[in-house]
Amino acid sequence: MIRINPFNNAVPRIPRFIRLLSIIALFLFSFGLLIHLVEPKRFPTLLDGIWWAIVTMSTVGYGDYTPVTSLGKIIGIILILSGVGLITSYFAHIAKMSISTEQLFLTGRKDFSGGGHFIIVGWNGRSKRIIQNIHDRMHHQSIVLIDDTLQKHPLPRTNIHFVHGKATLDSVLKKANVTQAIRVLITADLKQDELQTDMFSILTLLAVKGLNPDVYCLVEILTHEQKENALRAGADGIVETNKFASEFMQECLSKGIFREAEEQNEWAGLKIRQLPLQEEWAERTFKRLGTELLERDILLIGILSGGETVIKPPADAIVHGNDILLIIDD
Repeated sequence: MIRINPFNNAVPRIPRFIRLLSIIALFLFSFGLLIHLVEPKRFPTLLDGIWWAIVTMSTVGYGDYTPVTSLGKIIGIILILSGVGLITSYFAHIAKMSISTEQLFLTGRKDFSGGGHFIIVGWNGRSKRIIQNIHDRMHHQSIVLIDDTLQKHPLPRTNIHFVHGKATLDSVLKKANVTQAIRVLITADLKQDELQTDMFSILTLLAVKGLNPDVYCLVEILTHEQKENALRAGADGIVETNKFASEFMQECLSKGIFREAEEQNEWAGLKIRQLPLQEEWAERTFKRLGTELLERDILLIGILSGGETVIKPPADAIVHGNDILLIIDD
């Protein structure tokens, strides 16, 4: 009959690093005490004995304290043969821990333990620029990026912390320490269906507010119909990307800004111009081509087809080889 001790699971497991360090400390104390007792004249204090054990065990060998008796030399031999392997294991474990921690950080599996940070959900051209702007203006502001499409940290040489996974999961949000965050930005994935993207954003918002009801959440919404749902879910701010782009393009069109932009090549810091269609872009839908250009920080707003200007054509409209693109390029 197998008996299970109910207290086994209650006993915390001591980390290997602490156990190894404790063994080394006990090892040094024992040999320091032993050499002090064997040769009290050469090692008048316990501290002198421990100092000799440390110097000998680490193979530094200052030579300020050395045993002279046969028994003392035998103790020294035993210390060297057994201690070198122990100290080597210690430093090897330190190196392994450092490499393991770095690997966890680069692959997004390391927990973020700080507080007062910003959380940005989704890696894209917009979030990249936002991160860079925050980093330039507030260099010491901690930022946590959550994304499930990246396999490695996109900005490893910065103080940006990367967490890999879906932001709809509590486990991922806890890795980002959402309970101590002060701002959360949920960006939309323009490569997916708009309704599906908005549903993911709202579900992420619900998960965030469930763990930290007081955190300020800014959500990017693509379909106007989901604005109310985002507000019900607890959004503190909403960015309607498609609405903003449409209104901006309508304003540009009503002011005849395209002609003015071609003459002056600039308007309010933006360049609005025609872009010849490259051969590999032909026969693609407007939505797909717009997404590819957006990844290059180029906003596609319409096309010139057969001498007719079409602003924001249907997403499934095919861009043909003889069309000319209308873009906003900063």
